[in-house]
Amino acid sequence: MIGRLQNLVRRNLAAKILCFLVALVLWGYVMNDQNPSIEGTFSVPLTIMNAPEGYKVSQETGAVKLKVRGPRSMFVNATEDDFEAYVDLDSASDGRKAYRVHTNMPQGFELVEVQPETVEVTLDKIESRQFKAELIVTGATAPGTTVARVTQTASVVSVEGPKSLLDEVSRVIGYVGLSGNGTDFTLQVPLTPINADGREVSGVTVRPSSVQADVQLARGLTKKVVNIKAVTVGEMHRGLVLSGVKVDPVKIEIAGPEETLAQITSVDTEPVNLADLGKSTSRKVQLKLPEGVTVTNKEVTVYLEIRKADEPEKSQ
Repeated sequence: MIGRLQNLVRRNLAAKILCFLVALVLWGYVMNDQNPSIEGTFSVPLTIMNAPEGYKVSQETGAVKLKVRGPRSMFVNATEDDFEAYVDLDSASDGRKAYRVHTNMPQGFELVEVQPETVEVTLDKIESRQFKAELIVTGATAPGTTVARVTQTASVVSVEGPKSLLDEVSRVIGYVGLSGNGTDFTLQVPLTPINADGREVSGVTVRPSSVQADVQLARGLTKKVVNIKAVTVGEMHRGLVLSGVKVDPVKIEIAGPEETLAQITSVDTEPVNLADLGKSTSRKVQLKLPEGVTVTNKEVTVYLEIRKADEPEKSQ
């Protein structure tokens, strides 16, 4: 039996091989003619892999274009979901850097081109910092009353977010509206992180997001507007000169017994130590109020202009 099969295979072997080759060539011709290799482009979402914990990850582009080649029949049902484009952050470091785009494709497709080949990815470490929760009183109380005291449930809050955004935060504030109230009242005050220009810093979280403010009012007090005097102590560093001091606001309304206010023409700030300063700056300071005297906001800003001794003074 085996011998017969061997004889059958060997009989006209050369002709059989020739026929096989001809059939192979014809099959290749037909396939290339009926199902040729073509190129196509897919817009594929870009994903991030192995992102480190504790970082905010930002990428400049959300998708890349993949130019691929394959048999025409494979493009009929192919969609962008069949392809994968990703950036591997396994060995990434802080900051903004360019990373290569990697791809995965279905069997039968050949990658021709990736646009772009690299993308910019930023790693921003998530941090938390503490800030004083500053309450700013706005508006006016009912006639014949004034603010005696404002207390709050939390004086220090935490602000959490990417380091680059935390660097912008200079203060955390909340507004207490008096709204013509004539009796003591309590309200919940939302807190807002702001930058040095007074604009809200988005992308960070304040915890707690609000504080309770208890406002105590006083009756029978006289009101008076007086100047604010900035007080400085200490000596400037050698070679530096204090060329100007300003306070904001310049004047403030105080309240208290009539006989006490009659003796007051101005109120001083807490002293600013010049020995701690090396350049022009500003400081948030409290007012030093006489006994029995109150103000709506005790905190003011002192601006100090400092120059080198050998520099000419700026003209006003």
